[in-house]
Amino acid sequence: MSYNVIAYSIYLIVTVYVTVVVGYSFHKHGYYLILDLFKGNEQASKAINNMLLVGYYLVNIGYLALSITTWPTLPNWAEMIGLLFDRVSIIFILLGLLHVNNIVWLHILSKRKKFIEFITH
Repeated sequence: MSYNVIAYSIYLIVTVYVTVVVGYSFHKHGYYLILDLFKGNEQASKAINNMLLVGYYLVNIGYLALSITTWPTLPNWAEMIGLLFDRVSIIFILLGLLHVNNIVWLHILSKRKKFIEFITH
């Protein structure tokens, strides 16, 4: 078995697992923030939360697929481990950036919601 096949297997197992676990956590806990933004409208909150989850999975799985196509041929264990650490760390950074992006937008929307409530009352 080539080093590339071993690296692909390890990479996909680790990154898909982390992507699914983090996505589930965002989906589960983010629902309440979205529900608050939509003033208790459960249908809209569930729909938005589900669309965010699908978008999150599409971005991450798409990056995983694109990332694998650019791998060089791996001649030994040392290069395989180095490449795995590089690629897995990029996924972790991407997940972190997506999380920060979502939090920033939720903050902006919550400030806008408070401003609109202040004006209308």
